[in-house]
Amino acid sequence: MHTAEPVRPTPRSAPPNDRVALHCRPSGRHVAGVALLVAWLGLGLLFSLGAVGFLLAGLGLAVVVQLGRRRSLAELWTRDRAGIGRSRAGKAGVIGVLLLTPAYLVVHYLPTWVGNSWIALLAALGLVVAYVAIRRLFVAVAVTAVLVAAAMWTQAPSLSTATTGDAGLLAQLDRVQDKGMLTGYEDLSLATVDLDAAQPVRLAGFGADATRPMEIGSITKSLTGLVVADSVERGELSLDARVETYLPALHGSAAGTVTIRELVTHRSGYAEFGAATLRRAAWSAPTGRNWITADLDHLMREVRTGSLATRGTFAYSTLGAATAGQAAAAAAGMSYPDLMRTRLFEPLGMTHSAIQVGHPLVGGGRTASGHRVQPWVFGAYAPGGAAVSTAADLSRLATALLDGTAPGMNAMTPIAPTGQDNTRIGEFWHISRWPTGQTITWHNGQTAGYTAYLGLDRQHHRAVIVLSDVANAATTELGTELLSTPSSPTP
Repeated sequence: MHTAEPVRPTPRSAPPNDRVALHCRPSGRHVAGVALLVAWLGLGLLFSLGAVGFLLAGLGLAVVVQLGRRRSLAELWTRDRAGIGRSRAGKAGVIGVLLLTPAYLVVHYLPTWVGNSWIALLAALGLVVAYVAIRRLFVAVAVTAVLVAAAMWTQAPSLSTATTGDAGLLAQLDRVQDKGMLTGYEDLSLATVDLDAAQPVRLAGFGADATRPMEIGSITKSLTGLVVADSVERGELSLDARVETYLPALHGSAAGTVTIRELVTHRSGYAEFGAATLRRAAWSAPTGRNWITADLDHLMREVRTGSLATRGTFAYSTLGAATAGQAAAAAAGMSYPDLMRTRLFEPLGMTHSAIQVGHPLVGGGRTASGHRVQPWVFGAYAPGGAAVSTAADLSRLATALLDGTAPGMNAMTPIAPTGQDNTRIGEFWHISRWPTGQTITWHNGQTAGYTAYLGLDRQHHRAVIVLSDVANAATTELGTELLSTPSSPTP
């Protein structure tokens, strides 16, 4: 006789749909992790935090969350397998941080990619390398913040203590320095012009004298404007002619129908730079290499493929300025550098000024964040920013512009509006009405490693020139400050 075994109930499985629902339902850790990443990103965007600030914000949020969970802070710097990375949610958080950080930094630095992309690259690489080496996310973020802060601190420009030049202008600069307006510079070369003063031209510098050549960037556009106006007076160019008249490579394209007038007033619809040039910039800028090297054939291809989406409205375009300058050179039957030399530099005695093509004429400068960069040796983009000059040479130009003896004076006559109510534009020259009542004719310039400003108060026969070997965007503010107040007489 056999004893019957007790019947064991068969375990009931959850219905398939229930299993899926349980698997997909986010845990509290998932929700907390996502909230932390969103808050971190939100803080960065709200306060426009740079690399160091963004990383420190992430560390601070992690501490706050840990305290809110009543967990030990020591857990933050333990090895991730024993700490935050031991769960699936923790692993997802680690991956999220490693992906979010470089993505945020790329977006944050994109508007200033030429000068600051090295910071984004250093932070992204530093974070990945530190995490792979120590497998502690909190510690890796802290180490990266220290690394980037140290790199930025050691490379930050510091104003030279060696001064030279006119005592009165140096005294004026001392007052400006007291306002904190000389922070972020290394070598500066300056000039003021006042045709009504006993000493019309004053020159001074910090670490650089008035004969030090520097890149002047987009001030080249205003010089191109003078030569274009001079070419119009000579009958070589017509402002209302299509650019294809002078550059046959543009025949048959919409870009070729744009007039010289539209080009010199930034109303052509051309992009700021061509797509191929921007791609070179994206790869070359982080390491400080020159990228604005397109030859004339490449320039014409970039022009032909443009959309002209903004035609008829003001949209600043280096591509348009380059095309206008090349058209003027073609109309004159010479190269652009020869055109500038024979029509502008030599007539005005600007013996230390030239167009930087083919080989460098100056040493490398520094970005605002202190990164060493190569000089910009141009190709066909030269009319948009390739001029190299000195404070002394630009004071000669300013004197001629103030007394009316420079070639192409009509370039400074306003002929079109811009996007600002107080500013109109001539042939690349901006004419602005200041709250002080002054009407200032001006242009500024910036390359990867230099900045420059040239401003003229034509009514009062005054001008200011500022040249810097650091790409400090505040150079324009410094120039306008000097132009709004008269210089002191020499003691």
